[in-house]
Amino acid sequence: MFLRSFIPQHHLGEESKNIVISVGIGLVGAMAGLVLALLVTAAQNNFLDKRNELKEMSAKIIYLDEILVDYGPEANEVRTLLRSTVLNYIHEYWPGGISKRVGMQPDMTGSNVLYEKIRSLIPRSDDQRSLRDKALTTSLELTQLHDFRIVEMDKSVPITFLIVLVLLVFWIASIFFTLGIYTPPNSTLIAILALFALLVTIAFFLIIDLNLPFEGVLRMPSAPLTEALGHIGE
Repeated sequence: MFLRSFIPQHHLGEESKNIVISVGIGLVGAMAGLVLALLVTAAQNNFLDKRNELKEMSAKIIYLDEILVDYGPEANEVRTLLRSTVLNYIHEYWPGGISKRVGMQPDMTGSNVLYEKIRSLIPRSDDQRSLRDKALTTSLELTQLHDFRIVEMDKSVPITFLIVLVLLVFWIASIFFTLGIYTPPNSTLIAILALFALLVTIAFFLIIDLNLPFEGVLRMPSAPLTEALGHIGE
């Protein structure tokens, strides 16, 4: 809008405005809108995938605990170890106040220790042997899910994603720059452009925040694992 005063008025006529606004901004706006929608959808799918992984972990934890209960009192020590392992998961994924709310201090118990503890159980019947085999399989699957989750928590952003994001910012900035050139500087239009810019900024915020499900403002809820933790204590 400031640069508008330095541009000859005949360059800002209706013919130029129609070409720039209708053709230029229409084309760039369509591309930017498509890419923005794809990025928001991809970020949302990423968030939902992580939540489904947590639900799967929670289901396996509850299933493993039920197997240990059916095994008998000999598995009580393993159940205690399972509870410590789940608490350690919570502390890893959500460092801070969550571990205090669940009422235990985190330790360094790992899934591998849990697997070895289950393997050390000595079955006294065919039923116990079958239950121990199921517990070993479930514990191994739980370890794999946890290891996969730790690998995914890498905070580095793919260079391809950054390139697309920078290009998208450039396209949208170009649109607002062009609108500013052809927009008379009055308070109503300035407020409308500011509102549009805010809405686009929120979209960028969603893209970045949903790609960091365990760190951002829209942080992944810990309910699946805390519910599984409560189940172990029953």
